[in-house]
Amino acid sequence: MTAIMRLFIALPLPEDIRHDLAALQTRLPAGRPVAQENLHLTLAFLGDQPQDTAEDIHEALDTLNAPAPQITLQGAEIFGGRHGQAVALGADCGAPLYELHDRVRGRLRSVGVQPERRRFRPHVTLARLSGHANAAPSLQTLVPAQIGPFTCPAFALFASTLHRDGAIHEELARYPLA
Repeated sequence: MTAIMRLFIALPLPEDIRHDLAALQTRLPAGRPVAQENLHLTLAFLGDQPQDTAEDIHEALDTLNAPAPQITLQGAEIFGGRHGQAVALGADCGAPLYELHDRVRGRLRSVGVQPERRRFRPHVTLARLSGHANAAPSLQTLVPAQIGPFTCPAFALFASTLHRDGAIHEELARYPLA
């Protein structure tokens, strides 16, 4: 029987940027903060995939060459709805990140994997709120925030395991960017 894994592809954030984001999280008036080691910028969410498919994805991504995008995190955002909300900082990143996103999606399609069809809105989730929580105070806290610019030197394939207290992310493979 083939193991099933919940997969996503993301830019792991540099340690100093994760530290700055963790400091910002302490100022949020509500919500469950995302663990500092889990802070990332998602390029593609793949959902549940067989382990064999994860190996195909790795092979497809292993030869992808792309420039490292320069990113500035700013702009308070909210995602979700009545079943829960994610409070995030938007990512101002220009063409290189969108090109990387498109190239990753192309490689995924080449091995028969269809990522989520949502419009790509680059962001870093900082906290999760229950569906009925008022997100306005958290968004107001984030409005003046700006972190960066910084460069992410790689992107990675992650497995995510959901737990009662939040997800645990395991980096399966890392792919350097130029």
